[in-house]
Amino acid sequence: MTTLYRNARDWRDGAHVNFLVREGKIVQKSSNHIECDEVVDLNGKTVMPGIFDCHMHVLNAGLDLSALNLHDCNSRSEIEELVRERSAETPSGQWLLAVHYDANRFPDGRDVHAEELDEWTGGKPAILRQVSGHACIASATALKMAGITKSSIDPSGGRIVRGECGEPTGLLEENAMGLVYSASPKPTRERMIEAIRLAAESLKSYGITATCDMSTGQYNLADELAAYGSANVSTRIGLYILWSRVFEEDGTQRVFEFPESDRLRVSGIKLFADGALGSGTAAIYGEYETGGEGMLIYEPDDLKRRVKIASDAGFRVAVHAIGERAVDIVLDAFEATGIPESHRLEHAMILSDEQIERIRKLNVAITMQPEFLMEFGHAYTRRLGPERASKLKRIRSLVDAGVRVALSSDRPIVSGDPWKGIDAATNRPEGFDPSENVSHEQAIRLYTQSGAEIDGWEFGSLEVGQFADFIEVN
Repeated sequence: MTTLYRNARDWRDGAHVNFLVREGKIVQKSSNHIECDEVVDLNGKTVMPGIFDCHMHVLNAGLDLSALNLHDCNSRSEIEELVRERSAETPSGQWLLAVHYDANRFPDGRDVHAEELDEWTGGKPAILRQVSGHACIASATALKMAGITKSSIDPSGGRIVRGECGEPTGLLEENAMGLVYSASPKPTRERMIEAIRLAAESLKSYGITATCDMSTGQYNLADELAAYGSANVSTRIGLYILWSRVFEEDGTQRVFEFPESDRLRVSGIKLFADGALGSGTAAIYGEYETGGEGMLIYEPDDLKRRVKIASDAGFRVAVHAIGERAVDIVLDAFEATGIPESHRLEHAMILSDEQIERIRKLNVAITMQPEFLMEFGHAYTRRLGPERASKLKRIRSLVDAGVRVALSSDRPIVSGDPWKGIDAATNRPEGFDPSENVSHEQAIRLYTQSGAEIDGWEFGSLEVGQFADFIEVN
């Protein structure tokens, strides 16, 4: 069965084009009529490749749609009002879960305290997840249910923030978040399927036809793999599974089953090297304006060991590294695999000229999220100061250096609207160095073709041999 999509206009130059599709793939393109079994007339509409959001969190995006959203709160009093309202609607025994909490928006920058949160919820367990996803506030009841006390020891790669007397304040950073989330209810497989479908519908509304989930296995790997397989969505999804869900600490690989297809596959392994700028946990050189130098999730040799184990097992490895100190450690780890070009560096928000040149030489792929500049400029300026913050996300410098770069969202950290990301990449917000802007056409390529090439997908430029994943743009 062949389908001819006729009378389309190419997004780059407006030229008329017809393309013949068989079994989902483009088998012929021409400006003339092509023999076929059926015809779909696009009536002169402009078409472009579907957007590929190569770094987001599909399951969490769907789950977050039912959580309390604190995105528009600029003070503790606004958060208190929303939390009290949601708590009144929350049945006894259930947890109150909120997202997009950001104390950087408060005039004094002071976080909500566990006791405050407990008062607002009337003693119901509650978690406010920081907008970066790298810290949270747990209520006093939630801390108690998780067994987090004055005598609790900080987990490796995490920190329980404490007051003057050593009591937990409720602020949990990086791996310490797992202490309280492990005590909270986990979504069922049925709930996961529903969330994946909701997320896919939302992606479709933005023109996103493919994506990568970058933290598969955070709840239960078997259930998550089964949920992705059962959701049966049209969006193509590549899964990056958390290292600890695939390997034992000694490097032994666990066995798991997964029904791969043209629309669903395991793309690689995910690791974290550091935290986030908004929470002050990204590993930087020097100190933040607010104090501290961030944290490493693993010691350098341990990260190098984990990356090598995954690489030797045949996986592409994607490592989260936001601060420039973490970037250096990740590049060392990639180089030690002997095939650095096979792996992905996620975020790389702070880069020196020397690091960009090293990335080029190693041929490491980079993914960046320009929408962050629109959403979190206030936090970056507060943490780094205006001059240092202005140099974040050097997209143009990477492109000009010949580095393989792809753009994405990291949703649900931000809205995930790729058109906002394209705008931020082509017209950086006030306060960010405009010399790092790229052209509109470049930004679209970085949201489509570049990510597909980096991850080895057969789509992204609507060429013969690729899947006919296209969207209409007028």
